[in-house]
Amino acid sequence: MRRALLLLLAASVSAIALLAAGCGDGPDPTPTPTKAAKTATAFQPTTAPTKAGTPIVLKNATTTASGLQYTDEKVGDGASPRMDQSVTVHYVGKLAANGQVFDSSREKGTPVTFQMTGVIKGFSEAISTMKVGGKRTTLIPAAIGYGARGQSPIPPNADLIFEIELISIK
Repeated sequence: MRRALLLLLAASVSAIALLAAGCGDGPDPTPTPTKAAKTATAFQPTTAPTKAGTPIVLKNATTTASGLQYTDEKVGDGASPRMDQSVTVHYVGKLAANGQVFDSSREKGTPVTFQMTGVIKGFSEAISTMKVGGKRTTLIPAAIGYGARGQSPIPPNADLIFEIELISIK
């Protein structure tokens, strides 16, 4: 039993470390959307259908000045998080090149809580304009992700897809 708990703790810590490993040098500037975000009342797929090994492309996405793309499946209520706050989210992270899932709090069954400044720039930028209860799919370019260094199992210069649900702000 103790060993199982230790393995579960190690898996949780590695998921948080994976998100935090690419932390930038501070808060991103306020995103500048190029078009209004789409609001949907029910979950709808936001990625184009793909065959195994083909790139994922967001449909009808809003693109920010940094190159981040996002589509809202559900816009939440209330405030958006500030960079000095913590958030609790559920997420699924995939490689945009082929759709391979590299990490998922949903598969682990437990949401993750972290400081907004403790994750890669693209992830914090994506969450910064969400509201609690919102669900968003993002495409994070490598430049605001893990960049040329990568982060195992994420290869160098990999664009990332994250499906994010913002559960709470602290």
